[in-house]
Amino acid sequence: MKKIFLDSDVLLDLLLDREPFMDDIAEIIEESISSEVKLCVSPISITNINYIIGKLENQRKADTQTKKILRIVNVENVGQTIIDKAANSRFKDFEDGVQNYCAEESGHEIIITRNTKDYKESELSILTPREYLAKIQNE
Repeated sequence: MKKIFLDSDVLLDLLLDREPFMDDIAEIIEESISSEVKLCVSPISITNINYIIGKLENQRKADTQTKKILRIVNVENVGQTIIDKAANSRFKDFEDGVQNYCAEESGHEIIITRNTKDYKESELSILTPREYLAKIQNE
């Protein structure tokens, strides 16, 4: 089964109905449901999503949206090794380092994010949702 790692930003696009980005991630989720693609995130994404939606909207909506996303994605593990790698990496943002090494340690080859520049230190394939959709249409 193919596994795709999603960054927090694309999930927030979906859950907060952020245009024009929402449609691409919604299409990826629909595609994953009808195919052999497993969507995964780090635990940091779940806590970030809950916190951000709680601040922008309210905690009730944050909790509802968190439960909604947990029905769609699998949460990968983050432990000492991943945290150490992120802390000692060349990533400018610690969180991006954690996301990257979580994806890498979990066997992912692709991270989907709108912030591709944040992952320039990654050895993984970093794609926007639109780039990913174009890639799978050409396969």
